[in-house]
Amino acid sequence: MSLYLFFAFVCGILFNVFWGYVLGLGYGIRVFQNTMADCILMMAKNVQSVYEINQLKYMALDIMDRDEKYIEFQKKIDEREATSLKNTVIRNLINSVPSRFNSVLQFHDWDSAMGYLDEIYKGETK
Repeated sequence: MSLYLFFAFVCGILFNVFWGYVLGLGYGIRVFQNTMADCILMMAKNVQSVYEINQLKYMALDIMDRDEKYIEFQKKIDEREATSLKNTVIRNLINSVPSRFNSVLQFHDWDSAMGYLDEIYKGETK
């Protein structure tokens, strides 16, 4: 009888350890996904601010009667800088992810990150 109780006790401990690991992993992945979505949202808002500031700059250049070629040149430079910024922040975010969570990432560049963000927020509105 005592051997049966000991065996049941050991099985209970093993089940508890396994269950705690599975629950912890599930909670960890969920927290990770929410954190990634929040980080991407903050980056998107910052990039949007850059575009808005650039528009104000173009309006100011127009008010100062700058040459149209100069304004177009500035727009091209600003677009290259914005593209570089977007690529850099996403690359840095992806590189900061621990290797065990790499399979959870559902994006690999700016466009796929924005698509991931759209999926998340479209799913919340339903």
